[in-house]
Amino acid sequence: MASIVKLFLGQGVKTPVTAQEFIEEQEYEKGFAEHYQTNLKERVEEYEFERVNALKVARQRLFYTLPILVGLVCFSYFLFFDAPDLALLAFIFGFSAWVWFVERSCDVYQESIKSEIFPHILSFLGDFSFTSEMKFGGPKKYKDFEILPSYTMESNEDLIVGTYKGLQITLFESELEKESGHGRNRTVQTVFKGIMIEISMNKNFEGKTIVKTDSGAIGNWLKSKTSTLQTVRLEDPEFEDQFEVYSNNQVEARYLLTPSFMQRLLNLKTTFGGKKIECSFCNESLLMLISIKRNMFEPGSIHEREDFIDDARSLLSEMQSIFQIIDTLKLD
Repeated sequence: MASIVKLFLGQGVKTPVTAQEFIEEQEYEKGFAEHYQTNLKERVEEYEFERVNALKVARQRLFYTLPILVGLVCFSYFLFFDAPDLALLAFIFGFSAWVWFVERSCDVYQESIKSEIFPHILSFLGDFSFTSEMKFGGPKKYKDFEILPSYTMESNEDLIVGTYKGLQITLFESELEKESGHGRNRTVQTVFKGIMIEISMNKNFEGKTIVKTDSGAIGNWLKSKTSTLQTVRLEDPEFEDQFEVYSNNQVEARYLLTPSFMQRLLNLKTTFGGKKIECSFCNESLLMLISIKRNMFEPGSIHEREDFIDDARSLLSEMQSIFQIIDTLKLD
């Protein structure tokens, strides 16, 4: 809704004159100023034209279709007295369709930033690829890791694949939902929203070890009865209070979950604002599920001048947080 208001006011339609220089502010940005000059700056003028054009198209659609929106409000109002549920449904569906139509040109533009510009930003970090749309099996391929919640619907985007400190990294954003009931009793619950990270460990685990968020005495007991893995008792009371560990190889589990690893995982949980973090060592990989409400890897506001500087800062910052997971847990 905020974007519609900005469109109505014409925010960002006129191109402001600003300097197009990337100023390195963080240690992990060192060297990016030169990378920006070589790989991104020459594209600024082209994309700034496309940004303004996308806003103009959206504003035209906004003003041309306002009478339709007014008609929808009136129709819903008169329908409300006879069928309030139907009136509400009609308004929600109609308003959502109207917003989608008005903002479609902006969405297409921002998607082009992700698919065409983000790869040039990521190339600064090495051999990394970025795909805004998922083209592989998604969460289903991680079923054997035994930390995925039960779900019926999935939405995945922003696949990043690359290598950091000799470790292969695959990460993407995912939202998993579980549908239950039918008709008026139908409910859809989000069971996971965040990022999934698979990190190759360059060694084959003899067993499987998973670390799950503590679910209380009853929840933990039910999990232990529905899994072939055994509960692993550790000597860190703080870790035991927040996580439950299961494995089919007790010796290997204790070898992997050293006191320093457990403390780093606790620190990592704090870094992400106390959100849910679960992980599984299986085959040759570590899979991590990190719950995050906001969308990562998104381009900057279309209502501001396009020079890729904010996009670069945001993307490099997000990737730094991923690299810190490897550094913090000392996975290399």
